[in-house]
Amino acid sequence: MRQKIIIISTLLLLFSALKNSYSQESFISVSDNNIFKQAKELFEKEKFGSAQKLFQEVINSKTETFSHVKTDAEYYRAICAIELFHKDSEYLLKKFVEEHPEHPKVKYACFQMGKINYRHKRYSKAVKWFWKVDKFEFEDEELIEFYFKLGYSYFQTEELDSARLCFFEIKNDTSSEYSSPSTYYYAHIAYQQKNYQTALNHFNNLSDDSLFAAIVPYYITQIYYYKDDYEKIVDYAPDLLDNATPTRSSEIARIIGEAYFKLKDYKNAEPYLEKFKENEKSISREDKYLLAFVYYSNGKFEEASKLFKKVANGKDKFAQNSSFHLADCYIKLNDKTKAKAAFSEASKMDFDKNMAENALFNYAKLTYELSYSPFNETINTFEKFIEKYPESENIDLAYDFLVKVYTTSKNYKAALNSIEKISNKNQKIKEAYQRISYYRALELFTNLKYLAAINHFNKSLEYKKFNKQIKALSYFWKAEAFYRLKKYDDAIECYNNFLSTTGAFELKEYISANYSLGYCYFKLKDYPKSISWFRKYVNKNENISKTTGDAYNRIGDCYFVSKDYSNAIKYYDLAITINTIDVDYSLFNKAFSYGLLKKHSKKIKILENILTDFPQSQYTDDAIFEIGKSYVKIDSIQKAIEKFDAIIANHPTSSYIKKALLQLGLLHYNANQNSQALVAYKKIVEDYKGSAESKNALIGIKNIYIDEHQEDKYFEYVAQLGDFANISISEQDSLSYLSAENLYMSGNCKDSKGKFTKYISKYPDGNYLLNSHFFKADCNYQNDEFEEALSSYNYVIIQPKNSYTEEALLKAARINFYFKNFENAVQNCQSLEQIAENNTNLLEARIGQMRGFFKLNNDSNAIFAANRVLISDKVSDEIIREAHYILAKSFFSQNDYQSAVPELKIVASNVNTKEGAEAKYLLSEILFLQKQYELAEKEIIDFNNKNTPYYFWQAKAILLLSDIYINKDDIFMAKHSLQSIIEAYDVPNDGIIDEAQVKLNEIEENEEIDEILEENLDIEIDFDDNSEKNYNELFEPEKNEIDSITQKEMDRIFNETFETEKDSTKNN
Repeated sequence: MRQKIIIISTLLLLFSALKNSYSQESFISVSDNNIFKQAKELFEKEKFGSAQKLFQEVINSKTETFSHVKTDAEYYRAICAIELFHKDSEYLLKKFVEEHPEHPKVKYACFQMGKINYRHKRYSKAVKWFWKVDKFEFEDEELIEFYFKLGYSYFQTEELDSARLCFFEIKNDTSSEYSSPSTYYYAHIAYQQKNYQTALNHFNNLSDDSLFAAIVPYYITQIYYYKDDYEKIVDYAPDLLDNATPTRSSEIARIIGEAYFKLKDYKNAEPYLEKFKENEKSISREDKYLLAFVYYSNGKFEEASKLFKKVANGKDKFAQNSSFHLADCYIKLNDKTKAKAAFSEASKMDFDKNMAENALFNYAKLTYELSYSPFNETINTFEKFIEKYPESENIDLAYDFLVKVYTTSKNYKAALNSIEKISNKNQKIKEAYQRISYYRALELFTNLKYLAAINHFNKSLEYKKFNKQIKALSYFWKAEAFYRLKKYDDAIECYNNFLSTTGAFELKEYISANYSLGYCYFKLKDYPKSISWFRKYVNKNENISKTTGDAYNRIGDCYFVSKDYSNAIKYYDLAITINTIDVDYSLFNKAFSYGLLKKHSKKIKILENILTDFPQSQYTDDAIFEIGKSYVKIDSIQKAIEKFDAIIANHPTSSYIKKALLQLGLLHYNANQNSQALVAYKKIVEDYKGSAESKNALIGIKNIYIDEHQEDKYFEYVAQLGDFANISISEQDSLSYLSAENLYMSGNCKDSKGKFTKYISKYPDGNYLLNSHFFKADCNYQNDEFEEALSSYNYVIIQPKNSYTEEALLKAARINFYFKNFENAVQNCQSLEQIAENNTNLLEARIGQMRGFFKLNNDSNAIFAANRVLISDKVSDEIIREAHYILAKSFFSQNDYQSAVPELKIVASNVNTKEGAEAKYLLSEILFLQKQYELAEKEIIDFNNKNTPYYFWQAKAILLLSDIYINKDDIFMAKHSLQSIIEAYDVPNDGIIDEAQVKLNEIEENEEIDEILEENLDIEIDFDDNSEKNYNELFEPEKNEIDSITQKEMDRIFNETFETEKDSTKNN
């Protein structure tokens, strides 16, 4: 009993000690403890709402602050909030951890905090909380959940190795709901880390899993793809397409298609790649290339070319391969022009050097076959091939082609430059050189560059032994060039060389050479030889033409100058009979010859025929004057007077007016009609002062006054005339002028010019002022002193018409053109046309108006003037071309394309001229403006095939061609066109290259934008597709979001907690 009492006493003492010890910290209320127990029971029954209320009662009780029960209640309240998805759950749990860091349940609370952050997908924070957990305190089920959620959090923060280790711990526990997801993510990480066999083994383990069976086959397919196991792909993957989502179906089709492609089974590859293309809004360049190559291999070249073109717009191996195969597609489709362009692009890239070599050779070969060589493309390409691939198996063929190009090229300038670089020319090269230099000379001749043409004819004649016909023609056209340079002796020598060359007789130029020789001797005033050659020409020429009539007239002129008037009449008659050219001229000279033979009646009759049959002839006033003179000869004075009066009345600008007045004065004087004679004489003196006729008229006036014994009236009249009629002054005037004139006539322009200037200054009203101004102007003109010349010519022009007016107007017009005073030049030409008595001057007046109006952009008058030129006689081919050109350009300027096109076609018939090249370009531009793109393209290709030497207009045409291709959505050909200009056009500063570069940059910028808009698809399947919500159970539901203020507070607590931990660790 005593023992019991001792034991009981001891226990009481211990209990009392413990009680006293514990009571120093807290006091346990029986009521709180009971409430806590009830709450705990409800919590274990998962009645979290009721439990939380009771836990809150414990916390709100009046017991001491640091009660263990109350602390536990705070913990369970937070857990209930978590289970109930209350907004303050995380706050409550963090508050518990902060206020009770040493509490046994803190580790479990950290696990709950990790789960909360996991739920809210704050995976980095979840990892930090999970790391605070003591996993060894967990039971199996909690430990599995811990490993999965920690692993998944690592996975989401891309700490794959840590995630892999977590999943590894639980993937084989098949009893857990986390087993399959862990296996899945373990396999997925292995897949991401390219441990394909490991990934494949684990994905295979999930093949029958209800959760992952749907997605695993796509991984397996992808792994087969990465392992290049194409046989397994084509065996395994096709069945997936039946049940796959649209997105996955498209991607699987792409993989199957590529697998067949790798197996070179292009027939089976085609439907899968087509399915992929049909289901995707856009596909990558690689995918386009695959399908293009499949089409190509299956013989579907049209379909292949469309895709190859899109892939070729780049600078990589796909672009080179695509360009090369695109070229072959175009060959199969018989479009060599586009094939050439594609080979060109392939040759510029060296990802595959053999392909680049073959592409360059085929490109060069096609430029030859197509005769397409802008900027000397064919020759340059073969030269580039020979230089770049000297060991090529095609090198001999390249040399053979190069010789053929030299032989057939129409790009003569560039071809000649190329040949001249060859130091050792073989026979074939020399033969080509003869031909090319000849045709280059003709180009220069056509463009009026006669000295350069002669130089190139000489080059051709260096190898004259090869082609006799080219040799002969070189002599002929060289002679023509000398003739146009007025080097008649040199021309004669070349014409004779031509006539004596073997084979010349069969050429059409043979007869023409006789005609030209006749003119050479005519210009040299060797009339007997001129007659001889003109007669040879008309005798050999069976075809009656304008040149036949002209030759008869020239023979007549030669006899006329030689005073053999009978023969002159004979040949003028022949010209009249064939009636081809200048019949009024022939009639006038025939009549004049009869007059010299004193057969005045015949002369009058013929001249009257001119007035009747050719009322608009420029010889009308000449004929009237000569009829009057003939009537004087046969004493038909009244008829003579009528004719002279007719000139004055009807031809006020004629140079014959002063002569007619002088004749009238003389006739009236002889008829004792002094008053009428005085009227005529005084008009000459007053209107034509200083002329020879004015001096004769002054003598006539003197004689009349003396006859009438009215000397005083004569002196009074003379006094009114000033120095002109002053005998002494007139003699000084005459002596001063004659001194200057003698120097001028002897060819001493330098000294005579000064004397004429002095005379003009000293005698402002001198008798010879007109002559002095004209001769001085001529000297100024010869010495390029154009301003001074123009001043004196203008003085001559404003005087009444005289013998110098025509020439003064002509020279003034030329000077005004030189100074770009086009309005003044036009006025000079208009005046010249009104008074011109020389056909050559008349034609130049019309040409000047045409050019002037064109320069002034006066389209309507330019058109009128050009048409006037075209109806004129003896218009050279060059001027005819220019007139049609001005008509075309003026119509074009007026947007009158219907009228412009016929004129442009005439000019464009010869693109070896500058005007022809521009006209050809304008034809294509008109078609482009009218949106006739196909016709415009054909026009440009035809232009390029003609190989004009005027590269500017050819380049402009290619720029336009790029616009055509853009409008046709053929970006590949558009870029090629622009690149060909940038690479081959050799004039850096005329704006062509800059314009091409701007256009190319714009295309490439648009391509970059398209590439950004067109996603560059990855071949991987999108395994994160959860559109069917099969994987939702891997994440806990998220029902509530904490507000921003609470969030900041929680972040503070969380950060402070970990900062405290860091400090504690540091101190330890």
